Amino acid sequence: MIDPHVHLRDWEQSQKETLVHGFRVAWRAGLSAVFEMPNTNPAMTTRETVQRRIADADRALESLDSAEGGGLFHGIYGGITADPDQVRHIAAARDELFPRMVGLKLFAGHSTGRMGVITVAEQWLVWKTLARGGYRGVVVVHAEREDLLEPERFSRDQPETWSDARPGIAEIASVQTQIALAEAAGFRGTLHIAHVTLPETARIIASEGRGLPFRLTGAATPHHLMLTREDRQIVNPPLRSEKARSELVQSLVRGDLAWLESDHAPHTARDKAGGAAGLPGIPGFRRVAEELLRGLVSPERFEAITGGMVREVFDLPRDVLRPNPLAREGCFGEDEYRELAREYPLDPYDRPWRRGA
Repeated sequence: MIDPHVHLRDWEQSQKETLVHGFRVAWRAGLSAVFEMPNTNPAMTTRETVQRRIADADRALESLDSAEGGGLFHGIYGGITADPDQVRHIAAARDELFPRMVGLKLFAGHSTGRMGVITVAEQWLVWKTLARGGYRGVVVVHAEREDLLEPERFSRDQPETWSDARPGIAEIASVQTQIALAEAAGFRGTLHIAHVTLPETARIIASEGRGLPFRLTGAATPHHLMLTREDRQIVNPPLRSEKARSELVQSLVRGDLAWLESDHAPHTARDKAGGAAGLPGIPGFRRVAEELLRGLVSPERFEAITGGMVREVFDLPRDVLRPNPLAREGCFGEDEYRELAREYPLDPYDRPWRRGA
């Protein structure tokens, strides 16, 4: 199993999560690999910062024995900014450091570490720079159009209104924009839309992807597959309606979306009480896989959703992944989930298991 979307914090955010702790939790969840997003503090937008992270992660892995997660594969994304020179340098770093550096991340909206690429003009420069440089790797995009957000609709005492403040049209429009820009620029790698929240977006990815000169994929998170806006959790992009949730499950089951990814983004209890967006996701990755998905898909599709498609799309060498014995069917149930969830201050799925969509 591979979780290709985690935020392992550490460095200036070690009170939220550390590499050692995240690796332990990932192994106990049955994972063989995690891919880490670049919005750390400091952000991973330079070759030097990426190499520093690799060194720190290697030390963390070396401190663990094989039963604790020492055999886990740790991949890293480089962060993209609006500076074309930076884009060229980080793309070159990915090509040189692959497979350890698995791809690039584009935040098509506000982010930390100068990684928010907000305007269409800036996004066009990114795609043009990548295309002209011959980049053929994966670009993961957080797709929400800033000009379509409505922050005034959010009320702190009504957390469900977070979905109103970040409406679905912002996701749909951003996805359409990124597809159009990448195609016009002549991009020939893989454009991956992270944490899709709407079945409409999944349909766009499935239909548009058949006629493009580059590969187009999308993924869903455990929280968007299991929770709705009525669960009153603040995440970006936001939770949607029960109808959208149920249909999104089917989007993943039938293949409109390629895989499951956790968007593991833990916070302290104090940060969450203050309105921080994000949820601890690695325990939920395995819970959703076992509770929801295993009974809905064939064994072959289950393997594809939980790691096989990631291996294929990222073109990972087989020898970088070690089998995790805890990934076997029957090794993870409600008791194991509860124990793993206690590793974090918040359990977003604090309810009895249920089977089916």
